[in-house]
Amino acid sequence: MFSISKPNDLAIDRFLKRQARCDFNYPDVGASAGELPPGYDHHHVDVELGRGDLVFAKAQSAITSWAQFRVGWVEACPPTTPLVIGQNIAIRARFFGLYALAACRIVDAFGCDEGSGRNFGVSIGTLPDHPEQGEERFEISQSRDGDVRYQVTAFFRANQTLATLAWPYLRYRFNKFRDESADTMRAGVAIPR
Repeated sequence: MFSISKPNDLAIDRFLKRQARCDFNYPDVGASAGELPPGYDHHHVDVELGRGDLVFAKAQSAITSWAQFRVGWVEACPPTTPLVIGQNIAIRARFFGLYALAACRIVDAFGCDEGSGRNFGVSIGTLPDHPEQGEERFEISQSRDGDVRYQVTAFFRANQTLATLAWPYLRYRFNKFRDESADTMRAGVAIPR
């Protein structure tokens, strides 16, 4: 959905209600948790956020509030959407002077402590009203030594005719978002010295 004005909360709510009746627009639901399927572009970002429980807690809070989407030209709406499998979320983006809404659904929400450390995150998959098909997994992990990392793993391809025509540019923008997401997370969890 494209518009010249910024979609407000009411427009986003209506958009999400329409998408709630739809199924995912790709067959490989859940694949971001393992080996990425063929037939898609793949992108992986892995950055160090810092060390210690405070950094992990701040990163966990950031993901819970969808802060990884706040890169200046993209945001997740509403940011109060709980990390619960089956919840829908709209991604509002702005480029070329237009606003676009894309619909996603939570495929996986996870958090666990293991002998080797702990992790926390969420995976979202695309719904029919999204220019791409695929999934993104946003994850933070803390090693037993205390190192905290942020990873984004994605597999994606064009979903619509217009997206196919503009795919080189859209692929660049989607990957740019994922890279900027890492910068946003690093800045958000930085501990003053």
